[in-house]
Amino acid sequence: MGVAGCLGGGGGEQETETETTTTAEESDDDHDEERPEGVSAEEFEHGPVPEAYRTALSQANEQRDPENLFTKEAVKFQEADDAVEAGLTEAGRDCGNCAEYIPDKNGDGFGACAKVEGYVDPADWCSLWESIEEAEAEGETGGDETEYVV
Repeated sequence: MGVAGCLGGGGGEQETETETTTTAEESDDDHDEERPEGVSAEEFEHGPVPEAYRTALSQANEQRDPENLFTKEAVKFQEADDAVEAGLTEAGRDCGNCAEYIPDKNGDGFGACAKVEGYVDPADWCSLWESIEEAEAEGETGGDETEYVV
């Protein structure tokens, strides 16, 4: 009985639940400690993003359509180093050098994406990654037929 009291009795149980809840929230959001001030985990992952990004142009001049975006889960969104380690991409490919990336416009260190919802760190990666040069070449030839595999 003494052990059961130590593990789950009264106020101690509430503290344990609070700690567990906080830990679960942190594990659901890799950027929890890095989010811009005042931005919830839900907003960070799914938006809305600040107005400056809502319909902004990406690095390859593609306009963001806030009504037609992929979820981060659908595009295997993660930190670029983790994607390289998992064999999903090559080193050097990250959101910061992706054609779809919209660079930081408000000084918080995060940008957005023309194809993916939520805030985007330039050190992230997803399966939609496309080089800026490749996208610009497609634009010059009139080819806007990019097919995304998610």
